[in-house]
Amino acid sequence: MTSFYNGGTSQEIFNLIGQAAALEDIIDAITAWLGDKIPDALVSVMLYSEQEQTLNLIKEPAYFSREYIAALKDLKIGPNVGAYGAAAYHRRLVVCEDLLNDPNWVAYKDLVKQNGLRACWSLPIAHGSGKLFGSFGTYYRSIKSPTPNEIDLLQYAASLIALTFELYEERKKRNQLKDKYQSFFSFHPDAIFEHNLDGNIVDANLATKFFNEVGVKSHIGTKIDHFIEPEHRPLALEAFEQAKHGLTGHLEVQAHNSAGQKYWLDLTFLPIKVNEEIVGIFSVARDITERYQNNEMLRLMKRSVDANPHGIILTSAENDQPIEYVNPAFEQITGYSLEELKGKNCRILQGPDTSAESVQQISEAIQNKSEIKIVLKNYRKDGHWFWNKLNLGPVFDENHKCTHFIAIQQDVSQHVAQQELIAYQESHDHLTGFINNKLFEKVIQEKLHLAQTGSANLVLLYLDLDDFEPLNQSLGHDIGDKILKLVGNRLSQNLQPEDVISRFSGDEFAILLTQMTDLKQVAVRAEEIIAGLSQPFHVDGYDIHLSASIGVADADPDIKCVKQFINAAKDAMRDANAEGGNTWHWYNFTKEPLPKVDYVQLRHELMVALHEQQFKLFYQPILDSETGKVKCLEALIRWQHPEKGFISPADFIPFAERTGQIVSIGEWVLRQACEEVKAWNMQHETQISVAINLSPLQFKRSGFLSDLQQLLAEIEFPHELLKLEVTESMLIASGDKSIEILKNVRALGIKVSVDDFGTGYSSLSYLRSLPIDEIKLDRSFVQHLPGNLRDEAIIEAMITLAHKLDLEVVAEGIENPEQAECLKSHHCDYLQGFYYAKPARLNQLELISS
Repeated sequence: MTSFYNGGTSQEIFNLIGQAAALEDIIDAITAWLGDKIPDALVSVMLYSEQEQTLNLIKEPAYFSREYIAALKDLKIGPNVGAYGAAAYHRRLVVCEDLLNDPNWVAYKDLVKQNGLRACWSLPIAHGSGKLFGSFGTYYRSIKSPTPNEIDLLQYAASLIALTFELYEERKKRNQLKDKYQSFFSFHPDAIFEHNLDGNIVDANLATKFFNEVGVKSHIGTKIDHFIEPEHRPLALEAFEQAKHGLTGHLEVQAHNSAGQKYWLDLTFLPIKVNEEIVGIFSVARDITERYQNNEMLRLMKRSVDANPHGIILTSAENDQPIEYVNPAFEQITGYSLEELKGKNCRILQGPDTSAESVQQISEAIQNKSEIKIVLKNYRKDGHWFWNKLNLGPVFDENHKCTHFIAIQQDVSQHVAQQELIAYQESHDHLTGFINNKLFEKVIQEKLHLAQTGSANLVLLYLDLDDFEPLNQSLGHDIGDKILKLVGNRLSQNLQPEDVISRFSGDEFAILLTQMTDLKQVAVRAEEIIAGLSQPFHVDGYDIHLSASIGVADADPDIKCVKQFINAAKDAMRDANAEGGNTWHWYNFTKEPLPKVDYVQLRHELMVALHEQQFKLFYQPILDSETGKVKCLEALIRWQHPEKGFISPADFIPFAERTGQIVSIGEWVLRQACEEVKAWNMQHETQISVAINLSPLQFKRSGFLSDLQQLLAEIEFPHELLKLEVTESMLIASGDKSIEILKNVRALGIKVSVDDFGTGYSSLSYLRSLPIDEIKLDRSFVQHLPGNLRDEAIIEAMITLAHKLDLEVVAEGIENPEQAECLKSHHCDYLQGFYYAKPARLNQLELISS
């Protein structure tokens, strides 16, 4: 190749390149140099965009029109795109001698003609690796072909431009790398120092300002160990020496700033290599004071947790809350090690006596991410239980997400035992172990509430030892206490599991029978207690004979409070004591005066009367007011005593109500009446029904309905021929429970009649809610007819009201024809009284037989 170095022109180009002059200045120098070498050449350079694959002028030449420059904008390279586009495409010299006749220039023919351009030679500007930088070329105003010397000049100029681009890109990359490094160095959040090999600081970034408030430049010339606490300097110097030998030195040291404030630093020394030679050291210092303090706090906290005498447990909040940590106290309390517990649920501490309710409360607290304090029974690894006072709460992260649960547990078995002992002593009698009157009254309160909706009767026995005080005074209180303890033992032997017993005071005891489905059994239980206490007690060589007076009260609807219930039983006990003791009395809630008879003897005679069938049934007919035919018979009990003759019901029924014997008597009446009326109907081919009065005790007995069904099934008595009479006051006193029983009775097809209607407190208002079939007007309204206008008006109103409610009406106590006619005139449905027939044995009722 011809040497083109002549004079200073070419040298100036190399100087510009060597001085890293601006790209435009170097290219201008090259194009000017080429213009000198080829005087008629118009030189231009186009830069290639690899992304767009287009060419654009680096500089807009003055000798091109605006239109031509616009046509060259974003020039696509291609085999037939002028000279510049074709040269870039083919990567070789493209010579267009005559632009007006060159097929590559057809699209630009008018423009080149307008600009006076006739020839164009172009070369690609490319790196030795083949990378294309652009196209370089010359225009001519006349048709022209290049000489070999001109081609050499073009190629030399193209190579200079390519070299310029190569150096420019390399310098650009180097500057970018330097800028990146400088940005990393300057803006890194950690303090970075650059040291020479002597350890002196030669540069520092902005983050180093916390060492010296004066400024970053104040560090220049100092050493890093100047800021390090004396006890840590040897370690820092050792790490610095390691970095000088090409190793990374890392350590944590305590340092201070210019104000004397101490820090903990994470310090790293890094070697600076240039051409594989270590020329300096970087030190990177990160402030870890907060982390160090946190770690120190964590260390102290862990020490505190480990040393805590209470068990501490940490679980994940993930599904099933697996255990992650327990402290030594937890291990000691439960017998489980951390290794045994990791990944398991705290259910491992539950056992057969762990309260399901407590477990449910804990589960709800976990589900709701809330705190809970609770005491429950847990189990150790060896199977022994302990009382666990547990405080459990959630642990939230900075986003208020629950990540863990922490629980503190304390073995409070001894404390609970002490509390239970205190509670036991406060609520139990120290002598017998029975609950005291205070707790007993609470039990009664609960049971009374349950009895209102339950099926069982609640019965209270109040027992007083007869003449115990003189015995206690004569033998001494020590022996007296022993006797009371033995009495308690005997009473316990007579109890059912559901019964509750209490020593009230001195020689008085109370027993609550909570499951008395059959009130007949109350008498049996009372007799058993009396018989049991009559056996002698052997105490310290003495044979002690005792008896007791027992008062009985059931949870009658009249009972409004616990005190009333207890006082009723006490009153009955005093009645038994007044009879001489060694007996029992049932409290009379009706307050009706009882006949002055021998209590024990009459009770015995009633039992004999039932056993020997001394009771007889008499019947009084009930007639249809329109037809005069007998529709029903009311069964009435009579007592034919073998010695005293007939005894009026008024003389023994209230007594039987008080003793509870009325239940057995009522069952006998029901069975006997159904059997007799069934036999009569079969004999006379009739369908007469029977009306039977129920006592309050019989009606509210829990087994009443089932016993009634069983009895009717045994006798095969038609349900529709049975009518049960209940009193209005009895229904009002029993409330909703009575209504439910009546509904079930009527569901069996049995009719229900309200006896003595009009004598209650809420007759008319209550009537609409009662499931009944008829009302029976009390004789007190009938006896003054027809002369008493007020009674007649009341009767007329009650009959009208009953009919509007689809109820039938029976009038009892009719003794003359005037009364009968008056009632008929007011459309009373059924009539009953001495005017038609007196009560008689079934086979003696001539009216029926006729």
